[in-house]
Amino acid sequence: MTDKASESHESRDDGNPRYELEAEGFLSELDEQYYLNGAGLQEKLELSPIYKKYRHLFSRGVVEDLLGGRETKAGRYLAHFAAFQYLGGSAGALTEQIAEAETAAVVEWDGRSVPYRQAWVLVGGEADRARRLELHERILAVLERQNQRRLARLEQLHGEAKSLGFGDYVRFCDDLTGFNLDRLAAEMTVLLAETKACWQEELARALEDKGVPSGEADVADLRHVLVAPEFDSRFPKAQLIPSLTQTLAGLGIDMATQPNLHLDIEERPLKSPRAFCSPIRVPGDVRLVIMPQGGQDDYSTLFHEAGHAQHFVNTDASAPFPYRCLGDNSVTESYAFVFNLVLQSRDWAEYVSGIDWCPEYARFSRFRQLHYLRRYAAKLCYERELHASEALGSDLSGRYAEVLGGALGVRIAPAAYLSDVDDGFYCACYLRGWMLEVHLRRALVDRFGRRWFASSEAGDFLKGLWALGQELTAEELAQRLGYSGLDADLLIADLIAPPEA
Repeated sequence: MTDKASESHESRDDGNPRYELEAEGFLSELDEQYYLNGAGLQEKLELSPIYKKYRHLFSRGVVEDLLGGRETKAGRYLAHFAAFQYLGGSAGALTEQIAEAETAAVVEWDGRSVPYRQAWVLVGGEADRARRLELHERILAVLERQNQRRLARLEQLHGEAKSLGFGDYVRFCDDLTGFNLDRLAAEMTVLLAETKACWQEELARALEDKGVPSGEADVADLRHVLVAPEFDSRFPKAQLIPSLTQTLAGLGIDMATQPNLHLDIEERPLKSPRAFCSPIRVPGDVRLVIMPQGGQDDYSTLFHEAGHAQHFVNTDASAPFPYRCLGDNSVTESYAFVFNLVLQSRDWAEYVSGIDWCPEYARFSRFRQLHYLRRYAAKLCYERELHASEALGSDLSGRYAEVLGGALGVRIAPAAYLSDVDDGFYCACYLRGWMLEVHLRRALVDRFGRRWFASSEAGDFLKGLWALGQELTAEELAQRLGYSGLDADLLIADLIAPPEA
């Protein structure tokens, strides 16, 4: 890769400026709705008025025209956007109903009504196993009540995908993303096989530490293991935002002087307990949302979302809409993973004030990463079956529990077989993002050393990449970094390597 990371955008014709301007307005309003709901500022997720206002962007004729204009990269990105929004609009009412029910739902626990979203947090933090399993069952009962709506929504998406001329939803997603899901699934099958022994050893050790027999473990037990409260004192709530600020400062980035970045840290009852990033207008209005709690999981989530936020606020404002706001989301996920995985580094812990390093945390952090990779690899395999199936009912719930349980070695609740599925095979974006992260991290270390996060030159290098938005696909970015393409073997080798001592 040349030292000048940011180069001129791919030449293209003028496209359809009016369509792109309106499409950007649509995305902005949509993302703001998700922000207001997730930030606990608005109980209802009001999507239908937005889809109604912009329905002319996703009429059948417009979508078919865009699907026929995929000769250029920008054209492919626009077609992907329009077709997926066409499907999303068709299921908008059901999406609203599910989100509204989830926001309003409560779980009765310890004599009080706990908001559904907060109850999930309590499961991970509950040390008493009997209480943990009981609370999990109550949450699943709430979740299961939405399955009929989720099933109806999925059937709606499948039917519309076929109506556009695709064989099934799998082909619809594969053709429009260009991910080659068959090849990716084959690579993930290898990953599951190659990391199985390592995972089983680490899982047995982690469960034993919590007093859980490995043969009896439930996914609620795994949630508790992953919360890892024993490390929380090393990641204090008071240092959460300062640690991010200091990390960015080392890269020459002053978060306080980024007028296009809004940090939402206010505590609200209905606010999502996990951090998220809302790119309401790229790069002009990006919101990083967190309800600070402290602990290693809170740090990891915030740093991940901060990686997204820095990508979006540093995107070239003059870049065409398809490159600023659309494209291959595997790329932004790779930037997010680079940031949250820096917490594994002893060098980072020694660099940032108020954070203590210990080898036990390094081992746990590798275990957590392995969990997520195996979980998403299994999700990809399951979702390919789900979306290719003509029978989406209870038969697939058992298959979900079998596939996920086989990969994770714990009992999986069949009731989550529809809620644990994101539209458009987004699990593939995560998997490809993890693959690309290894390439990017190696490039950073090779160029700027193990403490690349303390180098303003590394910050300039990243800003050059971020400026491109998502013009490049994950494969193209890997090539720009000096690789032949995405290499799953590098990820596998990284996962089974001994953790930093």
